[in-house]
Amino acid sequence: MSLPNKDIDIPKRLDLLGLPREELEKMFFGIGERPFRAKQILKWIYRHRFRDFEPMTDMPIPLRVRLAEDCSIGRLKVADKAASPDGATKLAFALDDGAIVEAVHIPAEGRHTACLSTQVGCALGCKFCATGAMGFVRNLTSREIVGQLLGVEEELGIELTNVVLMGMGEPLMNFEAVSWALDLFSDDNALALGHRRTTLSTVGIPAKIDELLESGLKPKLAISLNAPNDKLRAQIMPEAVKIASIAEILDSASRYATATARWFTVEYVLLGGVNDSITHADALAELLIERPCKVNLIKYNPVEGKEFHAPKDADVENFLGYLCSAGLTATLRQSKGAGISAACGQLASSIRRD
Repeated sequence: MSLPNKDIDIPKRLDLLGLPREELEKMFFGIGERPFRAKQILKWIYRHRFRDFEPMTDMPIPLRVRLAEDCSIGRLKVADKAASPDGATKLAFALDDGAIVEAVHIPAEGRHTACLSTQVGCALGCKFCATGAMGFVRNLTSREIVGQLLGVEEELGIELTNVVLMGMGEPLMNFEAVSWALDLFSDDNALALGHRRTTLSTVGIPAKIDELLESGLKPKLAISLNAPNDKLRAQIMPEAVKIASIAEILDSASRYATATARWFTVEYVLLGGVNDSITHADALAELLIERPCKVNLIKYNPVEGKEFHAPKDADVENFLGYLCSAGLTATLRQSKGAGISAACGQLASSIRRD
C-alpha cells in the first residue's frame, strides 16, 4: 500500500464518513499515527454512531483534539419521506450541491433491506426506467452512498440486514466510490453486513465485473437483462447494448459466479406485449440453462410518461411456469412501494434545492 509522506496535513474539515479502512490508515500514517487507529475510528463511526471525537476514549487526547479541529463525521439531510401502505418507505436525501437522491427501505419478515442509489441520474437511458429519463448528472461519493444507509437506519429507527445497489444510477460506472462503500458494508469494524447480504445490480459491464472480482469485495451480482436477445434489448436498453453483447455479459457474470461460489441473478422486467411471451421465455431459458444463475422476474411498475404497461397476470404465470419447467430456478419479485413511486424502475429526483 502506498502511503503519503508523514509531513502531510489533513485537508481542513475532512469528512470521514465513507472513507474505507485503507484510506483512513493512509490519513493516520500521514500525521504520524499507527494504522490501527483506522479500526478504532471505524467502530466509533459505524458501530457506535458517534459524530463527536471527544468521547473516543481509546485514542489519546491530543489526537482527538486534532481530529475535532481538522475532521468531521457527517450525515445526509433527509429532504422528504413517503410511506407506502405495503410497508416500504422512500427517503429523498438533499446533497451539498442541491441534488437529490432517493433510497428505499423494504421490510419483510426478519429482514430490513435498503435499496441505495449510486449516481444522480443515469447515463444509460433504459426506456422503461424513470431514472434513465433524468439523464446523467454526476456520480455519488462514497460518503453519499454510505450516508443513505445511515440515513435510512437513523430516520426509521431500524437496523438493516441487507443492502442492494439497485437505486438511481449504474453502480459499475461509479466504480471507485461504490468499491469504497462496499468495503465499508463488509468491514467487521464498520457496518459488518458481509458479502452475502450485499447485492450489486448492473446492466452488465464485463470489464468492470472482472475488476470487481479482482478487488476481492464479492457482493452478490445481479444482471439487469430484460430481453433474451440483443435485438430486443437494443430497443428497450439502447445504451446498454453499446457496452457489451448479452453473451459477453453472461460470460463475465459466469466467471464471477464461479470464482465467488455464488450464482448470479438475472433480473427480467416483464413489459406487457414487449418481452413477456412464451417465445421470449423459451429463448431466455435456452440462453441461461447452462449458466450458474437464477432468474428474478419483475412486473413492470408504471412510470409517468412511459409507453409501457404491466403484463397480464396470466402471461406472468405462464412465463414463470415455462422457465421453471425448463429447469431454471426462477421467482417473481413481489415489488413494494409502487404507490409512492419507490418500486423497481420508479426512482427519480423530483425535488431540487437551490
